[in-house]
Amino acid sequence: MNPPADSNATEQVLPRSHRLVRHLTQIYGIGAAVVAVFLSLALIPSSLLPRIGAMARDAATGGLGAMVLSALLLSLTALAGTLALTAARFRYSTAEGQSAGAASPRRLDRREDPGFAGRMGQAFIAPTGAVCIWIAIRFMWPSPAVEQHTASADIAAAFVFGLAFVSLVCERVMQAFPQPQLPEAPTLRRLLLLTTLILAAAACIELGHGAALRWLRWPELVVVCVPGVVAAELAVRALARLFLPARAPDDARAVTDSLVAALVTGGPRAPAVVLRTQFGLDFARSWALSFLSAALLPALAGTALFCWILSGVKLIDMQHRGVYERFGAPVAVLGPGLHLLLPWPLGRLRSVEYGAIHAVPIGVDQSAAQASTVAVGAEAVPPVSLNRLWETAHADQAHYLVPSQSSATQSFQSVATEIYVLYRVGLTNTAALQSLYTVADPESLIKAAASRLVLRYFNSRTLAEVIGAQRENVAGMLRSELAADPDIRSAGIDVVSVLIEEIHPPAGAAAAYHAVQAARIDASASISNEQGRAKRTAGVAQEEAHERNAVADARAAETIHAADAVAYRFNAERHAYEEGKQSFLLERRFSADVAAYSRAHITLIDHRLSSDQHTILDLRSLAAAPPSAAAGGLGGVQSVTSSGETGAGAAGSGGTGSGAAASAGGAPDSVPPITPAIVPGAGD
Repeated sequence: MNPPADSNATEQVLPRSHRLVRHLTQIYGIGAAVVAVFLSLALIPSSLLPRIGAMARDAATGGLGAMVLSALLLSLTALAGTLALTAARFRYSTAEGQSAGAASPRRLDRREDPGFAGRMGQAFIAPTGAVCIWIAIRFMWPSPAVEQHTASADIAAAFVFGLAFVSLVCERVMQAFPQPQLPEAPTLRRLLLLTTLILAAAACIELGHGAALRWLRWPELVVVCVPGVVAAELAVRALARLFLPARAPDDARAVTDSLVAALVTGGPRAPAVVLRTQFGLDFARSWALSFLSAALLPALAGTALFCWILSGVKLIDMQHRGVYERFGAPVAVLGPGLHLLLPWPLGRLRSVEYGAIHAVPIGVDQSAAQASTVAVGAEAVPPVSLNRLWETAHADQAHYLVPSQSSATQSFQSVATEIYVLYRVGLTNTAALQSLYTVADPESLIKAAASRLVLRYFNSRTLAEVIGAQRENVAGMLRSELAADPDIRSAGIDVVSVLIEEIHPPAGAAAAYHAVQAARIDASASISNEQGRAKRTAGVAQEEAHERNAVADARAAETIHAADAVAYRFNAERHAYEEGKQSFLLERRFSADVAAYSRAHITLIDHRLSSDQHTILDLRSLAAAPPSAAAGGLGGVQSVTSSGETGAGAAGSGGTGSGAAASAGGAPDSVPPITPAIVPGAGD
């Protein structure tokens, strides 16, 4: 039974090329979606999915995610552009057949023209895919500080090898597809082969990361950039078609032709083919090119051998040393300079620091401390985070609890501090070997040991003892105890110093503590002032007592000396009396008279003086007499009468004779005034 006449009009049989491209697009789209979902697990907290989240984070930060996702997006972009063009071809052929069989042919829509899909459609799909690829590369650029775990690296590499196998099967299918049915098959095959190579290279690089091969970073960067470069080339080609007229429906092609993909996947003759097809240059008959082709393999082998030998030439800078391992066993510690060793993997040189000093904050997270570190210019205003006042809290502060002084209840107080430990690898060869083979993370070891010591120090002292102590003494004590730790000594680490930036109460209690400290300082100042006043009063009293004692001692000494002098004179006079007897008494009498006469007025009495006669006293001899003349009394005093008689009064032995007169020692200035007296005589 024949089918109805309009069965061909309702049934649409998709061409084989369209079905193939659609299936391949679905395969690569599912692969890209699975990889994107796996990488998005890196954003989930590690507490929910610890193992899978760690693998996702390693893949996202280590470069594996960028290589795999960008390669899959590259093939997906090319397949999507080809799928749009095959769909346009199918719609165009269907509409053309319906128009040819109809009585009145209809006008074809512009969107059904393959030339429009090959121009506008490609200008939209290719740049969109290139933007997605570069976004993936930008956010998952390989980080040099990431350390891959061997187990996770092996699992991720196995998964990528599975994707590479699927991509290889798709590439083989595209290789076997006839070109007349799909004109983009050869160029699509190159892009699928490029994706397969990138996936395989990404898996191998991931295995190298698990083996801690640092030199794989440079091949990794090249592999990451290749999909972006090819995608950018496809985007430029698609956008360039906007400035060209639309092609005929039979000549419309998808943007799948890439010069970079042809060079990578074309084999050894790819450069010559590209030069011939793209630039019209044919070097097939050139003798130089023939010679280079014949000598290429020996030259590559010799270059590879030379490079392998050069892997044994090592240069060590001034800040490092090297532990030389021969066949896996350490044999020597090499200093800075150029050294010739066995090539890799027969000989291996492991770098060790030489004199570099590291600072480790104690009690805080290292990442937080590094995040709070900012670079400040020499002339710039320092930020608030660098303010070291007590009222300002810092990100690298550690808080500790100290016991309270209260004896009634158990309580504690809090202090904030910034403590750093400066350490380095020991300068001896033994220390270098110990640091390399004994401890994997010296910073964690230093931090753990120092944290224990600091915690024990603060837990065993009160707030007053902690804040009042000298920071230099505390730092020296912590350094000595830290250097004596057995784990640190066996790790070959030298503790250079312990720096204590600050020890103070928390920022909230700083004002109250300042008030307490100010009151304590005022009390101490008042006590010191009163003590000074008391000392000044005591000093004045001691000065007065000393002065009075000195005056009393002086008076006593004068009295004693005067008594001694009197006693001495008394003894002298007693000895003189014992020797002279009456003569000494007479001399003493005369001395007493002289002393008495020297203080009294002298009156001369002479019976020979009369009132009717003119009496003349001649005192010249008395004034000119020597001192010895007065030894007998009035020596030298003369009385002269008017008749010319001269009377001399001399002191007799009795001292009371007629006309006796007294003189005061014979000294002119000691002679008392003489008052003459006229007394009537008894006779002439």
